Amino acid sequence: MLLKSTALAEHIVSKETKWSNHDCYDVKTLVETDHHEREDGVFAKLVRLDPETPGRQPLYRICLQDTRILEFVQKREIDMCSLLTFIMTHELLHIHRFSTGKADFFEALREDEEVHVDNLTRLFLAKNPVTGLKNVLTLLDNVEAAPLYSFTICVEHGRYYNAYL
Repeated sequence: MLLKSTALAEHIVSKETKWSNHDCYDVKTLVETDHHEREDGVFAKLVRLDPETPGRQPLYRICLQDTRILEFVQKREIDMCSLLTFIMTHELLHIHRFSTGKADFFEALREDEEVHVDNLTRLFLAKNPVTGLKNVLTLLDNVEAAPLYSFTICVEHGRYYNAYL
């Protein structure tokens, strides 16, 4: 399911941003992560690994917090593949923004980045419907409201998206 969700998320992010994300990230599950790659209260933690060879791009690691994901799914009627697609799309959008210089990984104002990426994630997934996604978004919004619920304009690559987010 993770491979399917990741492939779908890669396709959506690549299509919407015109960005190729090959070889700039990897994914680890909780059992594969080190202690510093774990974080309570989130579905995934993004870690930046600086290259040993100068001049190479950093590698980003998506550390899935399996326990949190499984607890969320077990308590609700939710499609695991749709939830994983949402999570992976969100994390790949972060990686896109960090690797293209649209955002700074070390930025102190992480909340603004989270709001922007959440909005883009919802917009891109709305443009590329995924079965079960509506239920995922409804459940996520019941747990914690989406960062913005207002008419807003997201600017990405000089393209404007008008959307109610």
